[in-house]
Amino acid sequence: MTSTSIPLNVLDLASRPAGGSNADAVAGTIRLAQQAERLGYRRFWVAEHHGMPAIASSAPAVLIAGVAAATERIRVGSGGVMLPNHAPLVVAEQFGTLRALYGDRIDLGIGRAPGTDGATAMALRRSAEGLGVDDFPQQLLDLFGFFYGGMSDANPLHGITAVPGLGDAPQVWLLGSSGYSAQVAAALGLPFAFAHHFAGENTEAALDLYRSRFEPGEQLTQPHAMIAVNVVSDDDPERVRALSLPGQLSFLRMRRGLKPQPVSVEEALAYEFSPAEEEFIAARNARQAIGTPDQVKARLDALIASTGVDELMVSSGAATVDGRIRSLEIVADLYPAE
Repeated sequence: MTSTSIPLNVLDLASRPAGGSNADAVAGTIRLAQQAERLGYRRFWVAEHHGMPAIASSAPAVLIAGVAAATERIRVGSGGVMLPNHAPLVVAEQFGTLRALYGDRIDLGIGRAPGTDGATAMALRRSAEGLGVDDFPQQLLDLFGFFYGGMSDANPLHGITAVPGLGDAPQVWLLGSSGYSAQVAAALGLPFAFAHHFAGENTEAALDLYRSRFEPGEQLTQPHAMIAVNVVSDDDPERVRALSLPGQLSFLRMRRGLKPQPVSVEEALAYEFSPAEEEFIAARNARQAIGTPDQVKARLDALIASTGVDELMVSSGAATVDGRIRSLEIVADLYPAE
């Protein structure tokens, strides 16, 4: 795959702007999706996070419905649904309904991590049952049984039918940031999306594991991989710095166990980062694509070459919707569709 023809996609978190509302966050996601469609992006995915004051994407299926209704062609999906938080039957019914509404435009990206703290995960599931790592493969098999049928008679769920759901399977991806998820995706013959935007040190190793252990499945006869990359870009380097710092400050606060409120550009520019914090930010950004268009092109070309991915997903950490749109425009210009 050459750098000039790789399919482009978007991952969005419905970030709430400083001083803004959840309605502003969702409206920003809709606007970003419409611009991504205009620019020729293939997919637009929304994440699942809970209890985060700066992030409004806690209900992916609901947000997907809103994005799909406001667009016409772009594929819309989850990046992802955190399966341990939900009964597989509920996920099958939700995404079966989305398929009934929007046809073959729906993707279901599935993740294993809860996307929140343990107490919130318990509140979502109302039980600790099913939250362990060893439970995940069975949860996936239950979900596929609801979509495709063929559950074993030994499975206590085998007599239950998902309506909508059965026969309404979306395109399913497995998401991950570790070798464990890579192996599960390989064993089930699923496309694999790796979270390079926050686990960049594991990317090549996980993709190598996925490809080496891949077994053909219902969806694929050969491996198909994508990475998500944090992109903040503008022609003005100072503008890049201003747009990227709020996200960096927010991440630093989360590392200290806080659930920070949205950070404004002004607050981030006024903050005095310690040498240790500056070092951490530099290391975290080292394999992301933050900079001018030329810098972004060099970084993305290097990542595409080292990972051999089939698709690229842009996760823009720019502090404003306009900044995220500008980043998408720059990447689309750098990698025009065939």
